[in-house]
Amino acid sequence: MAITKKLLAVVLLIACLVADPVSAVCTFNLDTSSPTYPPHFVDSSNNIIQPTLQNGVRTITLAASQSITVACEGTNNFLMATNAQFNSGKCATAGTNLQIGTQNLGYSSLGCNAVVKETIKETGTCSTTGTKIEIGWQVNSAYINQLTVCHVQSNDNTLYAIHTIYGANAAADDKANARPSFRKGNYFVGVDVETAYSQAGQLVTVSDIVGSSTLGAQYIDTTKSYYFARGHLAPDGDFIDAGSQDATYYYINAAPQWQSFNNGNWKALEAGTRDLAISRVIDVVVYTGTFETLTLADVKGVQKPIYLAKDGNNNNVLPAPKYYWKVVHDPASNKATAFIGINNPHLTSVSGADVFCTDVCSQVGWMSWSNRFDIPKGYMFCCTAAGLHNVVAHAPNLGSIGLLV
Repeated sequence: MAITKKLLAVVLLIACLVADPVSAVCTFNLDTSSPTYPPHFVDSSNNIIQPTLQNGVRTITLAASQSITVACEGTNNFLMATNAQFNSGKCATAGTNLQIGTQNLGYSSLGCNAVVKETIKETGTCSTTGTKIEIGWQVNSAYINQLTVCHVQSNDNTLYAIHTIYGANAAADDKANARPSFRKGNYFVGVDVETAYSQAGQLVTVSDIVGSSTLGAQYIDTTKSYYFARGHLAPDGDFIDAGSQDATYYYINAAPQWQSFNNGNWKALEAGTRDLAISRVIDVVVYTGTFETLTLADVKGVQKPIYLAKDGNNNNVLPAPKYYWKVVHDPASNKATAFIGINNPHLTSVSGADVFCTDVCSQVGWMSWSNRFDIPKGYMFCCTAAGLHNVVAHAPNLGSIGLLV
């Protein structure tokens, strides 16, 4: 009998060790077990839990006994295993299952009936004429912001977007997600944005502005990637899961950007910013915006502002920016660097007046280009955050902080 009690004690001890909350985690392999429409896992602080890259595998890890909300955001969306939109889940036992009610479900069984859907809401004003618009996620009574834009509705011009790159998660982004089409939402009323951004539409519009179809064809030359792309401000590649990437595809989060620039030095800047966050494992707040309106010479040599569309009252809307800018801010160290690119491949040279601040790119070791002075790829220069704000009033006012190098 004594031996039996000792054996029982050993068994109980082993059971306690196995249940040790330090080691009893739940892990979900997103590469091998993702459902068609994955939900969001939301923690008790109303943060979406994103995967990390572990040995090359996209993995979500929950602590022992961690409780979460399994969310299928969007109208008429629900978790197929429960028929409920928002579900309480718990990492009850170490392994690859999540306990929801009486069910223990693997990640492949946690599919929504449709892709998670973002919420767009206006939250005030910005700059002097802009509307502050947030794109995010409604989970029960909580709203989780993903990005914020400042959009001027009178001329369909977005001044800037703000979002965060999470360094611990950015490498685990869903690279297999197919790009959706851009959407108008409740904006660009009476404007045919699709036609405006089409290459054929651009050719007609620019030819009309410069007064010549021949000259227009020199400006809009697809063989050289001289046409306007839908230039993301907060880029899809900075976000992790497919739903969050899709949520960036709104015209209020874009502006006309020459494709040679979009796929050139600007693309390199976006990749370099992600690499910074990943390599240093820091969360960086990114402000991306536009400034002034691009002009092109007409048949008489007169510089004319370029707009891609007209509204229902025949007013020019959807201006092509002269500049794109990006401020990369590390709140932990409170340092930032501002990058500016000239959005005009047709310039023959860049003058001192075009570079409106002291260029400090040589001090920023984490960012480099094959040739940042290549005009078709987007001539790039760098400022302090204060130097940019002194010229661009709607750029962030972060004060006289140090340079992020």
